Amino acid sequence: MKTNTTIRCAWCEEDPLLISYHDKEWGKCLTGDDHLFEALTLEIFQAGLSWKTILHKRENFRKAFDHFSIGKVKAYGEEKIKKLLEDKGIVRHRRKIDATIHNANVAEDLIERYGSLKNYFDSLPKDKHEKQKAIQATFKHVGLTTAESFLMAAGFIEPEHSEECFLGKK
Repeated sequence: MKTNTTIRCAWCEEDPLLISYHDKEWGKCLTGDDHLFEALTLEIFQAGLSWKTILHKRENFRKAFDHFSIGKVKAYGEEKIKKLLEDKGIVRHRRKIDATIHNANVAEDLIERYGSLKNYFDSLPKDKHEKQKAIQATFKHVGLTTAESFLMAAGFIEPEHSEECFLGKK
C-alpha cells in the first residue's frame, strides 16, 4: 500500500510545530502592528540560534513580552529587563532585549508616520536587497540575514521553499 507523503522544506524536520508553522504561517502576509513587531523580534532573537528553538519558546516570549504590545514593550524599564533576564522560558540575551525595547519605540514612530507598520514595510524599495538594507538601518540588532528572514516570514518577499516542497514554485 502506497502512502501519500507531503514533501516540505527540509528545515521542517519531523517537528509538528515547525510543520504547522511552515504550512500555515511562513510567508503569509502579516498586517497587525503587534504581529509584525512580534515577527521581527523573534527573528532578532533567532539570530545565532535555530528557528526550532525560537518557535518552541514563542508562547513564552509572548507572555514575557506582553504579547508584543508595542506600547507596553516601549515602556519597559530596568525592573522588567531584570525579570526578562531571569526568565528561563525565553532566550536571555541583554542586547537583544534592549534592542526589542528600542525597536518598540522605533515601531511606534513608524506607525505615527505611516499609519501602520505594514504601510512602512510596503513603502520600502521593491528591490529585495534594498529592503533588507532599509530594515537594517531602521531597527537595532538587525543584520541583512535577519531582515531577509523577517521579510520572508511576514510575507513581504517570496519565501524560499525547496524545489521539492509542495508550497514551492512549480
